Amino acid sequence: MYLLPWPPLYFRVSLPDFSFFLSFLSTESERKVVEATSAVEALQRSLDAEVSDRSALEAVVTSACEGLGVTASGSSLRSRVEALYSRAGERMREALHAGVKKALAVVSSHYASIDLPAVCEGYVLPDDETEAQEEVQRLEDAATAPGDALAAFFDEEVELPPLGAQEPAQTGQQGPSN
Repeated sequence: MYLLPWPPLYFRVSLPDFSFFLSFLSTESERKVVEATSAVEALQRSLDAEVSDRSALEAVVTSACEGLGVTASGSSLRSRVEALYSRAGERMREALHAGVKKALAVVSSHYASIDLPAVCEGYVLPDDETEAQEEVQRLEDAATAPGDALAAFFDEEVELPPLGAQEPAQTGQQGPSN
């Protein structure tokens, strides 16, 4: 018989009982190793998928930056996305300005004596704030359909820069059918 320390008591265990205990520990340990290995493999697959997704995202962001002529101050994905976002805002302002200029040009072509500087000062509205808001809403409602028609007239002039020469697999999209 052997004395095994087992706090807070000592147990007397015979050698056959001890070997059974060791084999039980061995089987239990093997089961835990198999479970841990399976968990690690699942985590590795998940990590590989995340790395692949990030690589694809970096490729798309890099291509978009190149297509829009964006240069980022840093090389991190975040700095490139922030630069891209800033450039997109600039492009939206440029598009707005171009649209307003075209609309003014169209109006000028119909009304040769129009005072464009006065038009550029904004709405002519009543002094009462509620009446002014109602008038702006009425004017915008009246301009919706004609504004859409005029905008559609210039749709063909809108061009987006290509995202770059990428393989379809890089962006996760299908290529054109031949």
